[in-house]
Amino acid sequence: MFGWLASFGVHSRARSTATTRWLALSPRTLFEGLGQLGGVLYLAPRHAALPYVAEPLGCLVESAELAALLGTRHVGVSGAVTAEGPREWIDCVNGEGNTVGRVYLLPDTDYLAWDGLFAGALPALPPACRMPDRDWVRGSRARVLCFTRRRMAGFTVLGTRDAPISSLGHGVARAIAVSESLATLG
Repeated sequence: MFGWLASFGVHSRARSTATTRWLALSPRTLFEGLGQLGGVLYLAPRHAALPYVAEPLGCLVESAELAALLGTRHVGVSGAVTAEGPREWIDCVNGEGNTVGRVYLLPDTDYLAWDGLFAGALPALPPACRMPDRDWVRGSRARVLCFTRRRMAGFTVLGTRDAPISSLGHGVARAIAVSESLATLG
């Protein structure tokens, strides 16, 4: 009866428990899926190192903020119910176990594309990694955007453009930024 009282005054993020399923996939699969989502909130580390790519992947990026995604080998698909409502996101993890990007679902995201994002990806054990800590998240650049995907000379090219999203989408993006203690939302 007084269960709600036990959580009174507790930070809303502390009251939610995220569930994560891990998938192994190539950057090309990731790029194909991201290009279909529509408006999302993308968190990129401020100073991401360029990934070491031992073999040609058939992928290119249009900007430096996307370069770290070339090293993606695993994706953690997560969901949680918070005081602000449900949250769904993916963490892109490279071969060394470092998180190189995070993508949040917004009300303007294509939900069917989100559900089918990794339909062909193989389930995997959690990679030997640490989840992004608060410093990684706080130090990230957050942008509301649409990923673009195109083919050029046999390569899959990932880019971005401004997302035409609703005021509700902007409100949800702001709420995520506040709950993650992000300094700015660009």
